Amino acid sequence: MAVEPIDTYSVLISSKVVYFLKPGDSVDREGIVLEVKYDDLFHCLVSREYGKVYVQLTKKAENSTSGVAIPGPSQQRPMVQVRNESLAYKISQQINFAKSLYYEQQLMLPAADDEDFLLLEF
Repeated sequence: MAVEPIDTYSVLISSKVVYFLKPGDSVDREGIVLEVKYDDLFHCLVSREYGKVYVQLTKKAENSTSGVAIPGPSQQRPMVQVRNESLAYKISQQINFAKSLYYEQQLMLPAADDEDFLLLEF
């Protein structure tokens, strides 16, 4: 969906997962710094601490065994430093938008194989 270069790394926003990647010519598993699936992501927001700007991803903790995703003690908040606030807001909005599209697709009913269109009878 989107790729944003951020200083010494980049963020890849796909239809199911957000990846923060190390710089390099090839993309492989070793190049992934942070991987967050939308099923595990509560939200993404911009955070400021000590004069620096971060993209903060609130997600389920790795050891969370509960089937219900409720923010609370079983969550992690990894933060990725970004060079400026406008870029942080742009990335945060793109991640939250991609997450909402992902959940919208999960709620859609699958189309029947033999029905290409909806027939309406009056």
